Amino acid sequence: MIKREKRRLVLLQESLTRSNVLTSGMVSTLDNFERKLESLDELVTPVYEATNELGFLLNNVDRSLSLVDSILHFYEICSELQTTVSSGPGGNLAEYLLELDRLQDAVKYFKSTTSVSERERVVQLFGLGRQRLVEETDKLILRYANPLSPKELIELCEMSETNRNNIHTMQEVDMGNLRMIIQWFISHGFRQGLIDSYATKRGMMIRRSLQLLAEHLGKQAIRRGSTNVIMQSPNMLQSSLSAADATKRSGKIFG
Repeated sequence: MIKREKRRLVLLQESLTRSNVLTSGMVSTLDNFERKLESLDELVTPVYEATNELGFLLNNVDRSLSLVDSILHFYEICSELQTTVSSGPGGNLAEYLLELDRLQDAVKYFKSTTSVSERERVVQLFGLGRQRLVEETDKLILRYANPLSPKELIELCEMSETNRNNIHTMQEVDMGNLRMIIQWFISHGFRQGLIDSYATKRGMMIRRSLQLLAEHLGKQAIRRGSTNVIMQSPNMLQSSLSAADATKRSGKIFG
């Protein structure tokens, strides 16, 4: 029994010794790994910080380049849009309005700078674009602003309220374009000038329609007067002959 216990004790001591050796080796390995991690951290941290700083600088460069591009675009916009704006909207009204919005952005930019010549160029071109819009509006209005003939005007007075809307009704496409232009002018603070132009054109049409009606009624009155004179002429002739005969008879009696 004693020998057996001694043998177990020896085995336990050997196991403890091996365990201590393994523990020491593990501790040494962990210490070594920790030192390497610290060394790696010392190397990586500056690189990480430098990378972040570089990314920040790159973002600043991108923003600066975008700003420079937008500013250069303002200086080039007159040359780019001169032909388009001068030609008027044509069949691309929506695109034309977008180009005018770009011009207005350039006007706002140059008003905040000391570049007088460029400011005058964009202001002049923007004014030309607005004028082309007014001309386009005039075309749309005049297309449906022909004077009404006297017959149409008389029939219009006799029509019901529903049928009156069928006289020279504006097509949907033209109405949409006119509405788009008016909305653009309202949003850009130029509404009154467009209203004055519309009132002038429509007023001229109404005035001319009334003039034609007055001329028509005047001619009808003249024709009615002539007809009455012609119808009264036989009676007047008969009265004249009767008066002449009476005069002759009176002369014979006194003779």
